[in-house]
Amino acid sequence: MLLTLVSFIFVFTVITIVHEWGHLYFSKRAGIRVHEFGIGFGPTLLSWKKNNTTYKINILPILGYVKIAGIDTEDPQEKVTPENEKYYSKPVIKKLSSIVAGPFMNLILGFAIFSLLFMLMGIPIGVSNEINAISPGSEAARIGLQPGDLLISINEKTYDNAEDAVKFIHNNAGKELRLGVRRNNRAMTLKATPQFNERLKIGLVGFSLKALYKRTGPLTAIWYGLKETIGLSLLILSLLGRLLVGRLSLGDIAGPVGIAQITGQYAQHGFLSLMSFLAFFSVNVAVLNLLPLPALDGGRLLFVLIEAIRGKPISIEKENKVHYVGLIIFLGLLALLTVKDVIRLFAR
Repeated sequence: MLLTLVSFIFVFTVITIVHEWGHLYFSKRAGIRVHEFGIGFGPTLLSWKKNNTTYKINILPILGYVKIAGIDTEDPQEKVTPENEKYYSKPVIKKLSSIVAGPFMNLILGFAIFSLLFMLMGIPIGVSNEINAISPGSEAARIGLQPGDLLISINEKTYDNAEDAVKFIHNNAGKELRLGVRRNNRAMTLKATPQFNERLKIGLVGFSLKALYKRTGPLTAIWYGLKETIGLSLLILSLLGRLLVGRLSLGDIAGPVGIAQITGQYAQHGFLSLMSFLAFFSVNVAVLNLLPLPALDGGRLLFVLIEAIRGKPISIEKENKVHYVGLIIFLGLLALLTVKDVIRLFAR
């Protein structure tokens, strides 16, 4: 539990700092004043001021924020801020750089971590037949499978390719299978029934196989890091498309509790595993933040594009009202996903 909590805070803090620092840095480069840069919420533990920006570290270390001049017109600091340093006074291109910077830095973070992992671990070329990890409470845990076991056969059939064995398990949900396993040079047979996973629509026993890697040079690793980042971004957009047309339901999406659980599972497999999840989640945050929805960076971006087309901006007060409604809807959706996560957790 402690590992899950610490890992969850670590992942969210890193992603938040990178995201908000992007807004901070590029806003300042665009000549836009930033009133505050805060990490966490609640009472302030530590604060200091530099170049008209107050930096805060708050007691609840989840998420963060930047207060950009000209966005919150009711902020008392707006009265002493020169008009030419406010967001709404800037041309389209400078507004764009301020908005896109956050998601852009998350993409860069994901790309950098993926590239580093490929440099350290090599390029994945498949999986071995060695059990790498067992999911707690799964069928694999029930029958006594252990990390380090070798999967030799299923129903007395030997598989030269471990991925084919996994596919067979996926396609046989609800059917009892005889798993031929070798443990410490001792052969044994374990009976397992793959449990149907509603989210993935496949049968799962609850184990993962150890990946195989091939060492590579830095340039190749960087190339694979770029491919991984682009491929993951396209996959996320594809899943969003499926959600819009009803081929994916909200029940298939994890909320904060679900994400915390997933983070803990990756952390249990080691630091490099946790870093791979950090890269994966950072790219997710980048893509989702660019969606043209109120309360997201993409919502701000949409208003800037409208300004570019019509030749004049929509008043910041009207824009903020739209984002406020979007924020209420977003928080409601977040609450719904959290309830679903908790129900799913206690239903196990």
